[in-house]
Amino acid sequence: MTEKKTETKEKVKVPILTQIQNELKAPKNQKNDFGHYNYRKAEDIESALKPLLLKYGATLYFDEDIKQVGDRYYIVEIAHYKDSEQELIVHGHAREPLSKKGMDDSQISGAAESYATKYALAKLFLIDDTEDADSMDNRNSKPAPQKESKTQQIAKAREFKVQYGGSTEKLVDIIKWCNQGDNQADKFLESWRNRSKGNESAYQFIIKHNLAS
Repeated sequence: MTEKKTETKEKVKVPILTQIQNELKAPKNQKNDFGHYNYRKAEDIESALKPLLLKYGATLYFDEDIKQVGDRYYIVEIAHYKDSEQELIVHGHAREPLSKKGMDDSQISGAAESYATKYALAKLFLIDDTEDADSMDNRNSKPAPQKESKTQQIAKAREFKVQYGGSTEKLVDIIKWCNQGDNQADKFLESWRNRSKGNESAYQFIIKHNLAS
């Protein structure tokens, strides 16, 4: 009489952080009427996180630091995450713009803080934080009625803007800062280019035509 061997599959334990990352739902409920795109704020992510942190007995808090590079200031939000299995520290950076139309100094700092917090949350919980349409013209969701000339494409590329450091900056300027050794600009470009083929094409178009020199 032969004995039948029963194989038992060992259940894989899923880390608490991975469970939170998979259960977190933070839709882009904010609407930019001018750019015609949806986005999310740091506060939206934090509101969606609270019940999950409570569910899994995890904690999350932020420290803040300010760094000066040349004549520009960077807000650094430091996320401290802890559950019963692990502790993690993640940094989010945002550069304060020199000025922003319609904002006083406190509002400019607040916008940079919010962006840095969102950047840290996005890295920690694997959130897609893209706010811009992945095209050379994020103000128009309809295809152009006719093919643009090279001159028109170059003019549009020079003015193409993305959300960066708590404000809206021209992509050509960010590339310039990167070429000048700005580490934050370099990190942003690496992440932004990897988000979509459209972003990479926009970057390569500017490089090809030497628009950031």
